Order: sequence, then structure tokens, then C-alpha cells
Amino acid sequence: MAYIILDRQALVHNLQLIAQKAGGKERIAAVLKDNAYGHGLKIFGTLLKEWGITKAVVRTIAEAMAIQDIFEDIIVLADIPDRVYPFSFALNDLETLERFPPKSMIELKIDTGMHRNGIAMEQIEEAIGRIVEKGLRLRGAFTHFRSADVLGSELFWQERNWQEAKERIERACRSYNIARPRLHSQNSAALFRQGLKDDFARVGIAMYGYLEMDRVFEQPPLEPVLSLWAKRLSKRKLKKGERVGYGGVFEAAKDMVVSTYDAGYGDGIFRSQRYTKDKEILGRVSMDSIVVEGDEKEICVFDDAKELAHSLGTISYELLVKLNPSIARFVR
Repeated sequence: MAYIILDRQALVHNLQLIAQKAGGKERIAAVLKDNAYGHGLKIFGTLLKEWGITKAVVRTIAEAMAIQDIFEDIIVLADIPDRVYPFSFALNDLETLERFPPKSMIELKIDTGMHRNGIAMEQIEEAIGRIVEKGLRLRGAFTHFRSADVLGSELFWQERNWQEAKERIERACRSYNIARPRLHSQNSAALFRQGLKDDFARVGIAMYGYLEMDRVFEQPPLEPVLSLWAKRLSKRKLKKGERVGYGGVFEAAKDMVVSTYDAGYGDGIFRSQRYTKDKEILGRVSMDSIVVEGDEKEICVFDDAKELAHSLGTISYELLVKLNPSIARFVR
């Protein structure tokens, strides 16, 4: 079967660069949502724990439950608890506040300009008051920058909004006689552009070896952690004029040896992909297989998600998260 290799040395290299920017590994919250961006939630989480990362960010309660024995501190971004959990939960709008059980830990999300999730700036005082009234625990407050990876002034505009939000939070906490929550705003791009500005950074794509930033910015020497490999299912001699696969869109211009490998769009390969790392894909990608020239026992489908993604008109994130969770993942 196809399999994935995770390069431990590449991950450690990336974490060291991130820790230098953040001022220490304790100031890193590892974003592991969507199966750790396709890398494997538990296996990747275990590698992070071995290096000393204690904070994780996930999408759902199910993801948090899967790694609760690995991390001391877990933030859930997009789920509402049905009981009290040892995790903190993003409060994305005031309407859902009543659904949180008393004593739940809240990470209050502030909309500073992305207009996707989070309460409005003018709702901060009301939200904190209702959190206190309902017996919830305000663990953190955060925002998300929409243009940290893009050249322009929007990051600075949003930062000014975030500064105002922090001042409102501090005033409201004093008013209700509660401790100031921990604050976090920066993703991978913002961290590498600015260095750490809050209590910690939520780092996702940089851990995995990529930054999707405009080229005008200095690019740190991150190393891709993941590579996808496929094993040979069969080989055959293809005669000149014979055609391969669905629709017969590839026709051999000469006699050649071709092999079929066990990775296809069912595994997360894009149907429009035309090349593996070193070889042209002959004909169309099938659900469970591809055909290339040669007879190697296994081939590397890709080891640089950014390069491949850009050739497909997308970004590294999309390519990585589409990798089938059932593919075996190994650390080397």
C-alpha cells in the first residue's frame, strides 16, 4: 500500500526556527487540526511532545480526545462542549454562549477584521460579563489575521484593532474582578514577519515545512516533513501505439516498460496531477492507482507539497489535508 514518511530531523529543524522566533518552545501552540494537516494527528502529536511542545490547537472535541494524553493544554476551535472537558473552547459568537456548560473554559475569539468567526469589538464587555454571570472560565482571548502572508498594510490595521480589543478585555476583566486571560493572535506568517507579540503563537503550516507568503518577505529555510510514496502493483511492456488507462488518453510513442503504483485520487492525489517527484504520470490518475514509465518497486509521489500544489493551482494546505487518514504513516 501507499505510505507516508515523516522526517523527524526536518520537523526538529522547523521547530528550532519557530522557537527562535517565538522566544522558546513554551510559547508555541501547535495547530493540529484536520489530522495535523494530513500528517497524522497522534503520530505527529507524539513527535511534538518528545520535543517539548505542551500546547495544541484542534478543530473538534474528537480530535482533542485523541490527543488528550499527549498535551497538557488543548484549544478546540470549532466545537461546543456537551459537558465539562479539560480543554478550552473558542467562543465564536454570543448566540452559542448559552450552550456552554458552567465551568467550561472559554477562549474568547474577537473579530478584528477577518469577518469569519468571533464576536464584534463592541461586544467584548458584554461577552465577558455573560461569561462571568454564567459561571464559565475565561482562559484566553484571541484573534486571527487575514493578511499576514500578503504584502500590504492590512496586518497593521488589524493589529491596531487587536490592540484596542486587548485594552477592552483588560478593562472588562478589572471591572468584573477576574484575571486577564492569556492572549494569542499570530499564525505562522505573522510570527515570522514580526516575532512574538502576545503570550504565544498558534503555529500550523510552518511546523510542517511551509509558508505561503509573498516572495517579498524573507523566507525562513523550512524543510518539508512529509513525503508520499507508492508501491508497484504490476508492470508490463507497452507496445508503440498502445494506450493506457481511462479514455486511453496516453498513447505510447515507442515500446516501453510501464508500472502501476498503488496511489490515486482516493488517497488524496489530485486527478489533474501530471507528475510524481521524478516521473510523468501516463494517462489519467485513477481512484487507487497511477501509471508511470519504469519498473522501480516504489516511487516518491511528492516530497514538496508547496511546489506540487502551486503547479496544480492551489496551496500546500489543500494538498496536505486531502491525504487519506488511512494511509500508513512512519517516522524516519
